[in-house]
Amino acid sequence: MYYLFKTKRLNKPSEYWNLELGDKLVLRAFVEKEIEERTRKELTLQREKIPIFSVDVV
Repeated sequence: MYYLFKTKRLNKPSEYWNLELGDKLVLRAFVEKEIEERTRKELTLQREKIPIFSVDVV
C-alpha cells in the first residue's frame, strides 16, 4: 500500500480500504507484477556489468 501512495496512485488510505475485495486483489496483483519486473531488470543489469579493475603500468 505504501508503494501506491508513493507513486501517487492513491491520495488517501481510505481510498484503498474502501475498495471492494476484488478490486484490492487486482490492484495488488498489478503492483506486485510491476515490482517484480523492476527487480528483474535491476538483477539483469547487475549480472551484465563487467568489473573494471585499476591497473598500474610500470
